[in-house]
Amino acid sequence: MKIFHDGMPEWNKRNFTVLSAQSLREGWLDKEVSSVLVDLRPEKEAKAGHIKGAVNLNPEAVIAALKPFKEQKPPIVIYDSKGEGSAEKVATALVKAGFPGPRVLSGGFAAWQGAKLAVEAEAPATKIAYVPKPKAGSISVAEFQALAKALPENVLIVDVRGGDEVEKGMIKGARNIPADEVASRLAEIPKEKELVLHCTTGARAEMAYNILKDKGYKARFLDASITVASDGGFQIK
Repeated sequence: MKIFHDGMPEWNKRNFTVLSAQSLREGWLDKEVSSVLVDLRPEKEAKAGHIKGAVNLNPEAVIAALKPFKEQKPPIVIYDSKGEGSAEKVATALVKAGFPGPRVLSGGFAAWQGAKLAVEAEAPATKIAYVPKPKAGSISVAEFQALAKALPENVLIVDVRGGDEVEKGMIKGARNIPADEVASRLAEIPKEKELVLHCTTGARAEMAYNILKDKGYKARFLDASITVASDGGFQIK
């Protein structure tokens, strides 16, 4: 199997995705993923019951409410009453406004209730309060930069981009093992070293990190966009 180069991040720039009620609970709320959960229903309905952590906004006010957080690129999940289409319209507008990859709760609040999941009865928030949290296993930009500029003997930077990409440049001392080959090339990856993974956006590095973590390796990944020059220099956004 081959992985399309940073497919989801690029795809997300132009589309929204759909979440089931169980996926929202297990993959987001239970894991306390830092995100913005938007309830588009009328105020009266939201006050009668809503998903924990949701902020109640009028559909026309969503983009303006999120604008102060645009540079932080918060994960956004939207739901309406019963999947009648308003959440999809807002998600489409968000993508056009430059908010990548919003998620829509399939079936809306009705699907959440139908799955017999917990509902908050208190009045929901009406203002967004987004506090980003680092992803599990990620390394800070500052620490990555320090390691790359003075690579310790016990650290190995693994560049998980494709071969055609690394031809344009690699960080000095890094080793290239494409993300879709990591599982089949474990013998080449030293377990005695701390591994620091990067790609171009963090997507493939996170995939490789999960593979290595499950195999008992000590690894972290750069969850940021990085461009590597032909001389080994790099820029991180």
